[in-house]
Amino acid sequence: MPRSHDSTTGGRILRWSRLPDLPDPLGVAGPYVGSHRGAVVVAGGANFPTEPGGDRWVAPKVWLDRVWVLAPDDAGGRAWHAEHPLPRPMGYGATVSTPQGVVCIGGEDGRRIFADVVLLAWEPLARRLDRHHLPPLPMPLAFGAAATIGSAIYVVGGQHDLGRPPSEAVGYRLDLTGFEPGDQPRDWERLPDVPGGPRLVPVAVVRPDEAGPRLCVMSGRRTATTGVAETMEMLRDVHEFDPAAGCWRRLADMPAARMAGAAVAVSPTWVAVLAGDDGRLAAQTASLKDDHPGFSRTCLVYDADDDAWTTADETPTCQLATTLAPWEGGCVMVSGEIRPRARTPAAWLIETA
Repeated sequence: MPRSHDSTTGGRILRWSRLPDLPDPLGVAGPYVGSHRGAVVVAGGANFPTEPGGDRWVAPKVWLDRVWVLAPDDAGGRAWHAEHPLPRPMGYGATVSTPQGVVCIGGEDGRRIFADVVLLAWEPLARRLDRHHLPPLPMPLAFGAAATIGSAIYVVGGQHDLGRPPSEAVGYRLDLTGFEPGDQPRDWERLPDVPGGPRLVPVAVVRPDEAGPRLCVMSGRRTATTGVAETMEMLRDVHEFDPAAGCWRRLADMPAARMAGAAVAVSPTWVAVLAGDDGRLAAQTASLKDDHPGFSRTCLVYDADDDAWTTADETPTCQLATTLAPWEGGCVMVSGEIRPRARTPAAWLIETA
């Protein structure tokens, strides 16, 4: 295994270790990524395939139905293998890892947005991935975020139509208490809207507060209209939902946006945001093309005790439009976008201390 990289965050350590690359050499953005029974599951997503020497800036975007599983192999190591594909090419939904399996929520295929919710359950003895359907979302959603608290799945933000309105502030919860594949769980429950208005590609993470876990929702973007002109509004606001009280409260704003990013709780009071786009170069994408330097690798750390943000050392990579999944005592980051129209097959195990 290649050497690990340490990122110091105010005296705490994030250790990044390389895992075997995703077999797709292009990588994907917007995949469903989760873990179940020791396996890592990566499904769907999109990229820009070209012929050798081709220009991906003129290549059409292609959505995928491929499913890959990283699991123990006969040699005692770990290896990726292909599984049965998704029902259709799709990506940019939300994903959570549950005891029952990897839950793939919503998504889109470039033509429409889906409300489908699919459970992918790894059967280690049979070495296969089983597929089950859960109740669909109350509305189609893509480009949102999701997390779990206990046996409940939370979904926030996103877009329900590829036309207008461009984004949503909705929140939903699905309780999987006592659920087993094949059962019919309860329907989705509407939550109070996320404060701060509609948002696409927010970051969602659970902070294990001593008084009870909290759902933190931060950043994202939305389209702002001034007169007849439309601009992209980059969001830095942060909100925290208390499931026991059933209400939101606002936390300190982030120093910079982290759209489509990923975050991990490193203690009951500390949250580290490891990836995301700050939007500084968004207006220059067409002119920069492959000269784009990539997205910010500055780790942002929230301290709930002080309700304040600090910056930490740079991370070894910034892979956005992917989902962190809990795995082997840490979390795994697989594939994602490293700059506009460029993906990576790189996979990492991120451990906290």
